[in-house]
Amino acid sequence: MTGADKIQGKKLIRLMEQVEREKIRLSMRLVGQNYERLTMITRIPMDKKASFFAIDPPRDFKNTVAKLGPWEIHFNFNGPDNLEYVFTTFGGKFADNETRIPFPDYIERLQRRRHFRLSVPTGTKLFFEFDQVQREISLMNISMRGTLGLLKAFNGKDQKKPILKKEDYLKNIEIVFPPDTKNNEQKLRIKKAIIRRAEHDRQKQMDLYAFEFVSIDRDQEKMLIEIIYNLQRLFLQKK
Repeated sequence: MTGADKIQGKKLIRLMEQVEREKIRLSMRLVGQNYERLTMITRIPMDKKASFFAIDPPRDFKNTVAKLGPWEIHFNFNGPDNLEYVFTTFGGKFADNETRIPFPDYIERLQRRRHFRLSVPTGTKLFFEFDQVQREISLMNISMRGTLGLLKAFNGKDQKKPILKKEDYLKNIEIVFPPDTKNNEQKLRIKKAIIRRAEHDRQKQMDLYAFEFVSIDRDQEKMLIEIIYNLQRLFLQKK
């Protein structure tokens, strides 16, 4: 089932302030352009009449929008409640060394009841081998269907483009969760995964990858279900 709630007015402002405070990453896509990047909210004016939020401009953003008319930008992010939020803005400008985006009229919260993503504990890593080199990705969230993470450290050769690209397959990857309160470390093995999304930010020296799990042994699938159940329980305890 999929539904949507509209968030408006003061609730919208409070949500955006929380996104800024918790440094939640947003995916931004210029409508009608082949341009999608990650960003963060850097400032929301304290003035109650303020009608914009400032973002950390992704690489090439200024050059890309230079020849465009009014900016139309689609944003989405994984909220504090682990549901997906989406909104679209129209307009924007560069002012006082900031990239200012007008507040949307509303933000939609998508009520996805299946395969929704849960934030993972800090220190959760995904390991895979590429070109006979062991690679490490810091994970951000996980679901029964896949996971999302950042490859922050790469060498000069890797800086020109992502080491992986969309639709690449990986075999025998391992996800390692940090020790729990009983000092138990969990290791999850995925037989096969495919890259569904790959973003490269040379300026910030990091790659973002979204993995979809293609093949997983039954015992590992049961472990993944248990891990997600525990993450849900921890999330509900914090509410």
